Amino acid sequence: MIANITAPLAIGQSSSYYTLKEAYGFGSATVEVSKWDRPGFHGIKTPRAFWRERLIRLIVGVRSSTSADYETRRRALEAAFDTPRDGLTWLKFVTQGATSLQTQVHLNSEIQGDLLPGEVTMGEFRIELIAEDPVLYSQTQTTTSINLSAGSGTVTNNGNSAVYPTVRVYGNVTNPVITNTTLGKTVSLTGITIAAGNYIDFNMLNETIKDQSGNRRYSYINSDDFWWLKEGANTITVSGTIGGSGERKVSVIYRDGYIGI
Repeated sequence: MIANITAPLAIGQSSSYYTLKEAYGFGSATVEVSKWDRPGFHGIKTPRAFWRERLIRLIVGVRSSTSADYETRRRALEAAFDTPRDGLTWLKFVTQGATSLQTQVHLNSEIQGDLLPGEVTMGEFRIELIAEDPVLYSQTQTTTSINLSAGSGTVTNNGNSAVYPTVRVYGNVTNPVITNTTLGKTVSLTGITIAAGNYIDFNMLNETIKDQSGNRRYSYINSDDFWWLKEGANTITVSGTIGGSGERKVSVIYRDGYIGI
C-alpha cells in the first residue's frame, strides 16, 4: 500500500539504495477505553473509546555496490531516524493510490541493523516508530475562509478521521463567535476587539488562544467548546460586531486526516 517514503529519507521505488520491504502500523491506531465504577450500581460504565498513539514498524533493505559505500548508506539511514537527537520528525510517504500523507514520529526502540556473515554490500534494518497523534495527515494544507458578513460557510474534511484545525479570526471585529454547527460546538470571546490588521488564533487541538504576537488571550474566553472537523462537510457559523475596516474574516486552516490507509 505504500509506494515510497519520501522523508526523512527516500526509501522505496524512488531510491537506488533503500528498499521498503515491509511496513506495519498503517491501519488504525491503538484504542483505549475509558471506564469507571458507578456508585450504587452493579458493574462499570464504559462511556467511550478513543484512539491513542500509532506504532509503526519498518523493515528496510540497504544495498550498495561497494562495502565502503554500503557502510555510508547504513549510517545515513541511522542518522535520518535519529529522533532522540533531532526531536519529532516528519515521516512522509506516498501510497500506491498516490495519496501523499505525513505523521510526526519518534523512535520507539533501538534501530536494529544486524551485521550478518556474508552481508558486505547489502543488509536489513528494522525501525520502530511511535506517533503521538494517531491521525495520518495530508501533506497539503487547506485554508477555507468565511467572511464575517456572510455569517456561515462550509469546510470539508476529505479524510475519514476527525481533525482539529487552527481557526484564525481577522479584525476588525468585537466579541467573535465561531460555531461548528454540524457538531453544535462553539468557541467565543467576550470583552475583546480584534483591530484591523490583527488576528487571533484558536488552536483547537491544543486549546490555546493567541494573537498575532503570540500573546495569550484565553482570559477573554466565553465559550470554550473547542471543536474539530468531522469527516465530510462541516457548516461553520461566524458572528460578532463587525468594524468598518480590515479583512473581517475567519480562516479555518487544516489538513485532511485519515484513520489509516
